[in-house]
Amino acid sequence: MSQIFAYTMALALSETIAMTALTKYAKSYNTYYLIAGSVLYGIVIPYMIISSLNFTGIGTVNLLWNILTTVSMIIIGYSLFNEKLNHLHLVSLLLGVCSIIILYFADDK
Repeated sequence: MSQIFAYTMALALSETIAMTALTKYAKSYNTYYLIAGSVLYGIVIPYMIISSLNFTGIGTVNLLWNILTTVSMIIIGYSLFNEKLNHLHLVSLLLGVCSIIILYFADDK
């Protein structure tokens, strides 16, 4: 189970970096951000998905990937792009972390 968490965390990190780069591109039109985001979405992320499927099914991979990416993007948006957080964002972060914990125990058995 720890291998799938490592792969999905790397997958979520790759997507977080790609999304951050594309957001920076949208604000600055710096071509390097566009290239970085495109390479991550076009090469690295598909490779990480295929690698993670060697350890578990697509449902588990997709759930972990989406939750980890959502949590990280809320944090990045708040810290780097000065986006506002309200109580519903914080509740969603808490629920996301709880669902990862539940999934860990469900797959551990």
